[in-house]
Amino acid sequence: MSGAPSIDELIDGLRADGHRITTARRAVLAELLDAGDQHLSAEDLADLIHRRHPDVHLSTVYRTVDLLDQAGILTEVHVGQGPSTYHLAQDSHHHAVCDSCGQIIEVPASALTPVVSRLERDLGFAARPRHLTINGTCATCRAGSPT
Repeated sequence: MSGAPSIDELIDGLRADGHRITTARRAVLAELLDAGDQHLSAEDLADLIHRRHPDVHLSTVYRTVDLLDQAGILTEVHVGQGPSTYHLAQDSHHHAVCDSCGQIIEVPASALTPVVSRLERDLGFAARPRHLTINGTCATCRAGSPT
């Protein structure tokens, strides 16, 4: 993730919004920053956090990611059939998911700029897509299928 905020910046933002800084909140943010482009589920986060902080339980991680999502710091991602995963909201992107092989391709948020502009122009709708999953068929699977 280029331009990722520091943990101190994220914590300062939480404090500015009136939130307490707990071990769990700090640990979730640290693990997401360490994960880079990787999306982590609450279970993944709990496993990683539990190694350093055995007193932080899965239920606490779930409450923490919910709060951080509501605060606009995290984005919850639903891709495919698996559990929800999370990434920092500053890393705004969408996903293209192949229905054949399950490959997930990250799509930059800027790729939707023409759609957002057209919605505004044609329908007067001010779209603010946080996360979209677009299903289809990847190039590899299309190349392997008969035409």
